Amino acid sequence: MLCRLGLGLAPIAPDVCALLRALVGADAAALFWMDGNGQPAGFHHEDSPASVRNLFLNEPHLFMGAGETNIPALAQPDGPCTGRLLAPGAQYFRSNSYNLLVRANGHHHTLDLRVEALGRTRAVVGLFRPPGPGFSDAQAALLERAGASLARAFLPGAAAPGSTAAQATGHVLLDADGQRPALADATALQLLQNAHLPGLGLYGASTADLPADLLHRLRLQPDGQRQIPVPDGVLHVQAHPLHPLHLLHPVAEGALQWLVTLCLQRLPQIDVVRRVQKLPLTPLQREIAVTAGLGHARTDCAALTGIGHALLKKQLRTILEVAGVSDWEELAGRLQGKNSTNSAFSSYAESANSY
Repeated sequence: MLCRLGLGLAPIAPDVCALLRALVGADAAALFWMDGNGQPAGFHHEDSPASVRNLFLNEPHLFMGAGETNIPALAQPDGPCTGRLLAPGAQYFRSNSYNLLVRANGHHHTLDLRVEALGRTRAVVGLFRPPGPGFSDAQAALLERAGASLARAFLPGAAAPGSTAAQATGHVLLDADGQRPALADATALQLLQNAHLPGLGLYGASTADLPADLLHRLRLQPDGQRQIPVPDGVLHVQAHPLHPLHLLHPVAEGALQWLVTLCLQRLPQIDVVRRVQKLPLTPLQREIAVTAGLGHARTDCAALTGIGHALLKKQLRTILEVAGVSDWEELAGRLQGKNSTNSAFSSYAESANSY
């Protein structure tokens, strides 16, 4: 259901990693996604220490060259989609990719999956286990079947049931000398850290640790803005010029300070699916409930889910009872987080919001 929203894998990365880890059986999971040109655009790892994440993001040259099975190598469409690292050779265990990343995370075994959509590699999945029993061919086949669902995340999907909601906002002040970071609040540092963007490993960072070319690394033009898909939402980044209130001291043309605003926006359709997943419903009933939560009319539900009107009526009766609502419109409102108090549904909604 999350992949069919068509939001890409970045905003749902924590959910995807948790589900794949449970489905296949692994100690940890990681997800690396690419942009439309096949270049690494971000990642989510469930348990990497800060030092390992910084190394991965800031020192990519350590993982290039002969003998390095890195993410770009796993993304190449010249081999099987799954299991390239099921039985790696001795050279792999001498590589930086293994010793500085995999082993440094406490892992030994890796099960990988290349996710392709519209003729391009869009993501690489890694599942990990410590020394001991590795992954089986059956588990590799199970992960490969999941690839079809993951690919749907890059296809056109359902519309959002409402506008995005801001979760956190931070600011970085750039000085007039080369637009270098001069000040940053704690929220901005946290947002940049959690974005896991290449070249911006900022775990434990202060303002002094921000790169001098921050705008370039964010692919942001002065006076421009950008939406960056990140784990758990979209990071809206915008650069604003700061004009002086008075001109006691003349300022050279173009030598203005800039304020970079970073706002993490929650995508409400993800919350709809999470709320539905918390309800004790069958898979078909969840498909019907999501249709309501995403704002579709009841008259369109049969066609969207591929079931007959009689079966829809029967299933909807159960859904309404479980959710503690009386009709389709009230169900949609509850799944969108509206008026969720004083009902049997409220406990499920609260659980979903704390997920």
